[in-house]
Amino acid sequence: MRGFPISRRRLFLLVVVTVVSASALTLAACSSGSDSSASDQSSQIGIQTSQLSVTIENKAGMPVTDVDVTIMPIGGATSFKKFIARMENAEKRDLALGEFFGDDGTPFNLRVVRPKSVRVTAKDLNSKPVKAELAWK
Repeated sequence: MRGFPISRRRLFLLVVVTVVSASALTLAACSSGSDSSASDQSSQIGIQTSQLSVTIENKAGMPVTDVDVTIMPIGGATSFKKFIARMENAEKRDLALGEFFGDDGTPFNLRVVRPKSVRVTAKDLNSKPVKAELAWK
């Protein structure tokens, strides 16, 4: 094989590297596709946290109903909730931390409870569930 400039060993190595790279790119494309649908869904509700309030914004493109905003503490002993019956399209609400209550009626206090995340669940007008969660900063 005088006319072939690459040895068989190097050719085999080149083929293996190419196949592995193509497989990795395919796997990355497939996994990012599932993540993008999750981020599309979570982008329907915007969440911002601060030391005084939780701000939620409806980005679903239509009104949402049965909005439950939940502060999940570290350890998960009790979650603190606030219910909003309806939010119009592009509506933004600031919810004071004192408006959140536990199942036993205990008000949320940032000095006592260390929050882990904020979870928002709602339904759009087609009864399709809308969910979003953001880690507390």
